[in-house]
Amino acid sequence: MYFDHFLAIDWSGRNKPSPARPTKDAIWLAEATATGPLHTHYFRTRHACYTYLGQRLLQLRDERVLIGWDFAFGYPKGFAEALRLRDKPAWRAVWDYLTTLIQDRPDNQNNRFWVGAQLNQRIGAPAGPFWGVPAGQVSRHLGPKRDFNYPIFAQKVLLSERRLVDTLHPRMQPAWKLAYTGSVGSQSLLGIPVLRRLRDHPELAEVSRIWPFEIGGGDAGAGKIVHAEIYPSLLPRPGRDPIPDREQVDTYVAWLQARQRAGELENLLERPWGEKAGMHQRVTEHEGWVLGF
Repeated sequence: MYFDHFLAIDWSGRNKPSPARPTKDAIWLAEATATGPLHTHYFRTRHACYTYLGQRLLQLRDERVLIGWDFAFGYPKGFAEALRLRDKPAWRAVWDYLTTLIQDRPDNQNNRFWVGAQLNQRIGAPAGPFWGVPAGQVSRHLGPKRDFNYPIFAQKVLLSERRLVDTLHPRMQPAWKLAYTGSVGSQSLLGIPVLRRLRDHPELAEVSRIWPFEIGGGDAGAGKIVHAEIYPSLLPRPGRDPIPDREQVDTYVAWLQARQRAGELENLLERPWGEKAGMHQRVTEHEGWVLGF
């Protein structure tokens, strides 16, 4: 297995366009060939990034491409069941359902807090699992604080606070958290529908795969375009760039290049969670994994 191109994306849950002047806490994308120099792009909106990626991947569809996205691809096991989603696999049922709920306009205005409240209401627990919302958007089903304890019990299912992979690094945040520092939950709600559209693009679907859901061990060569969840903060960065988000994606792409040169990248994609059948089912059908763990 050898990738010709690498891309890494630092996603954003902003509710309006980022400033015209490149800034932190916005969308940054770094890309490079397997051995070439880095090129970094700044996007003011998610729509602009999606448009660029669609065009870029069409150009690269006959080559091997690995794309890392900085948001959670899945939720703790049991989420689909708690939502009473019956289609299999569970991860895809969740992705399909979220796509029907999320509204994300070209100017970044979106309904992610409403969606969080709707998901909580459908699950029917006394509180949670989603939490975190600005004061002006607090509702009966979505509160500003985590004033409850996990696991929560809903629809005869226990929902943990964290996925298995989230427990491996103390700085990783749970996907239920929708606001405040490190709120990967909002990025996931707004990122999953975008990634689903790219995965299912009529001209890309045949060559695209989601790791580890669709290529979860022993078959990583099945897709030419492989989308993977990443956590750029896993890597130390030089600290020379005044915009940390830009430096993070640059550092991550350089790390992928180095891992491939060293012959280590394939092992990182081939069942890093271990050989236990229960673990494999939990990761590949429900929760996902982070490349590099």
